[in-house]
Amino acid sequence: MKKLLTVLLSGLLFIGLVGCSSNDEKPAGGDEEITVYFLTKILGNQYWSVVEEGARAAADELGVKLVVTGLANEAEVEKQVQQLQDAVSAQASAIVIGPVDSTAMANPVSDAFKSGIPIVAVDTMINTDDFSAALLTDNVAAGRDAAKSMIELLEEKGVSKDEVAQVAMQIGNSGSQTIIDRLAGFNEYWDANAPKTWEVLNKDVKVNDGDITKAVNFTQDFLTTYPNLKGVFGANNGSTVGFVTGLTEANRQDIAMVGFDFSPEMEKFIRTDGFTASTIVQKQYMMGYEGVKVAVELAKGNKPAEKVIDTGVLVVRKNNIDNPEVQEIINPTK
Repeated sequence: MKKLLTVLLSGLLFIGLVGCSSNDEKPAGGDEEITVYFLTKILGNQYWSVVEEGARAAADELGVKLVVTGLANEAEVEKQVQQLQDAVSAQASAIVIGPVDSTAMANPVSDAFKSGIPIVAVDTMINTDDFSAALLTDNVAAGRDAAKSMIELLEEKGVSKDEVAQVAMQIGNSGSQTIIDRLAGFNEYWDANAPKTWEVLNKDVKVNDGDITKAVNFTQDFLTTYPNLKGVFGANNGSTVGFVTGLTEANRQDIAMVGFDFSPEMEKFIRTDGFTASTIVQKQYMMGYEGVKVAVELAKGNKPAEKVIDTGVLVVRKNNIDNPEVQEIINPTK
């Protein structure tokens, strides 16, 4: 199934590869071993473990060395800066990075890029032009998809267009361009399409730093603070799992849930009768897999046809979760 999954995207990335003799990026020598450093966000995190799995699969397939480093939570910006500097000092052939903070990592990434090492961003954009390639979701569009799905779910639950309805949001990191874009897309679509009596609680967005325990506690806070709460939106995997856990523990089947990414918790929640939920599923395995492939080509002196590649999303609900095309994305290694 993984082979089927890779055909389209691999073709997009590699058919257009062109030779380059860039002054910024130094190609590896002919027989020189290629070593790719993969700087993930949170080690052991469900989402990032799938990205890492894809990265390791590509490294094994290509016969290159992969060095993986990561963080305990999304607040460890300085630690990721140090890991990036360590990769540069080790003369990495290429670096694949999931930037923990799009702005705070901009200058360190720029410095690494200017040292001549190809930089490939995955999942999250960096606020600099000094990178070689990026594979990620169009997060503004994905945010719009999330808002559209939330409106549909609230309508299905019978929430009146004249009724006061509030939607709460949680995020992992306020400095991530990924999250900023998702919220922008969500609010853009919501403002244009939701009834005026339906409100997104933008003044009380909770930041959980990727800590699921925090996310569960925030869920409980929302449930007790807002009597008109009708929906919740988790803008990343940790926030989604936190919302799912909190709603399940409280048995709040009256709340519509829209999340991001796919996890055993979210799958069970979607499949459980009584709960109403959807999730925006990214192709994170492909980000890791193709990210390493692009990094290796860059290390050899080749550039991809496009600098920024949208890897796409699917909206997954109970009515489509068992469709073959959905299963191919949520179970990429089967």
